[in-house]
Amino acid sequence: MAHIEHKLAALGLVLPPTITPPPGVVLPFAFVRLLGRRAFVSGHGPLHADGNIATPLGKLGRELTVEQGYAAARLTALAMLGSLQRALGDLDRITAWTRVFGMVPRRRASISSRP
Repeated sequence: MAHIEHKLAALGLVLPPTITPPPGVVLPFAFVRLLGRRAFVSGHGPLHADGNIATPLGKLGRELTVEQGYAAARLTALAMLGSLQRALGDLDRITAWTRVFGMVPRRRASISSRP
């Protein structure tokens, strides 16, 4: 086991498998794109250890408490690390981070037709 994976396991953290989207949903992008020595990561949200989308979803301060927001952010980071592990084969290959930008998904507002 690689050093980083060993450390994650020692902390009791599990990297989830790729997302299990709802039936009929096709994701039109790759979660990790490798270009030269760089890995571009996109499109992640909070996942349970089995790859299912973690709930509750919502806006922090409205539908989610701060504690729920922290939990969702942590699950999102683990999902991103899981995707990197699958793309790179070994998280120890990561030598630096240039930018980290994570978002916790929220429900879409309903769109009403205008008269």
